[in-house]
Amino acid sequence: MDANPASPLSRRPLGLLALCLAVALGGCVWAAWDMFGPQRRPMLQGWDDSHYYAWLPSVLIDRDLDFANQLIGHGTLPASAEAEVLAQPRTATGLLPNKYPPGWAFGSLPFFLVAHALAPPDASGYEPVYLMAVWLGQLLYAAGGLWLAVQILARFFPLRVATVATCASWLASPLLYYQSARLSLSHSQVFALAMLTLWLALRLWDGDQRARLWLLLGFASALLVVTRNVAVVYLAWPAWVLVRRLRTASAAGWLLAGAAAPVLVQVLAWKLLYGSWLVYSYGGEKFDFAQLHLVDVLASPRHGWFYWHPLLVGGVVAFAGWAWRRSEGRGWLLSLALIVVLNAAWPTWWLGSSFGHRGFEVATLFAAVGLATILQACRDRLGLQRAVASIIAIAIIWNLALLALFLTHRIPREGPVTYVEMARALASWPAP
Repeated sequence: MDANPASPLSRRPLGLLALCLAVALGGCVWAAWDMFGPQRRPMLQGWDDSHYYAWLPSVLIDRDLDFANQLIGHGTLPASAEAEVLAQPRTATGLLPNKYPPGWAFGSLPFFLVAHALAPPDASGYEPVYLMAVWLGQLLYAAGGLWLAVQILARFFPLRVATVATCASWLASPLLYYQSARLSLSHSQVFALAMLTLWLALRLWDGDQRARLWLLLGFASALLVVTRNVAVVYLAWPAWVLVRRLRTASAAGWLLAGAAAPVLVQVLAWKLLYGSWLVYSYGGEKFDFAQLHLVDVLASPRHGWFYWHPLLVGGVVAFAGWAWRRSEGRGWLLSLALIVVLNAAWPTWWLGSSFGHRGFEVATLFAAVGLATILQACRDRLGLQRAVASIIAIAIIWNLALLALFLTHRIPREGPVTYVEMARALASWPAP
């Protein structure tokens, strides 16, 4: 069964794919542009980004975990932030802390090593060849994650519908920014790894018990958590698959073997940096479940997920109805509920500088499932299809406009931005 050939959306999935590719490459070019201009400004910018990346040159070039010479003097942080870095209390081992887990660096390792083979002997790890290699590597992960998302949806919907729903949801979501212009944060890799774990879990659920699937599931699941610890909530469905499908000691062995490398990297990092095998590295930052900002994380002008990306509202509502009737969907619905609560309980629930709410990166898949449900439901009603297509097109154009405003600093990156302020910024675009 396929979508109605007259559908104004599902008959042209290649157009949406091309737009996704153009936006992703354009975002990379935008981030890299100043690196080759007179300012020589590195494409790696930001506190979180600098700390994620610092694991690579510190371990592979300096062969230590003293991050001082990685975080200072390379132009990835403003002077005030460099001073803040140096003012931090040292760890028990006398080193600067790095609360960010090493999973993103572990995923970027192959691309960093390629650049290192091409770099001069005295390279610091911050030359353009390193940053470009890592950026392009993360872009490959982004493409792989989107391909897997299409494959996951294609298990339940026609391939054309799955492709359109995935691409449209991506173009109308925060991933538009984090999988193009800001690949130095963990969100793109988290999305790709989550898609891999969910795809593998579906294969195992359908009865494919090959050893390599268990091995990959162990590796992807562990690396997902080591990349962004809160992403453990997306393992709700894979955990249920383990309960129902893990039947042999051999399969368990392959699962644990796959998880070994990412787990070992994390515990060794903790031991060498903090002097303990198990550490809560975020210090005084803790979840506060007594003061949940449930409405704010979804509907606040301060980076509310639905406020910035309204198409996702319809997708999530439709997903909830679809998910309740399926075992896979109920696991995914649980993950969605957990990530909403955890994001709402975090002290800085808006997550600082953020394009929309970056804490819902993987939840884009759930919105895509809902959007595919809507497209499939109106496949025999051409008028309704055209109405849905118009809404999707407007949402994509809106998100692309917000991306342009965000990249050019015409709207605040951390504070709240109302619809009126967004419209005013668009209207005044020709002004400096």
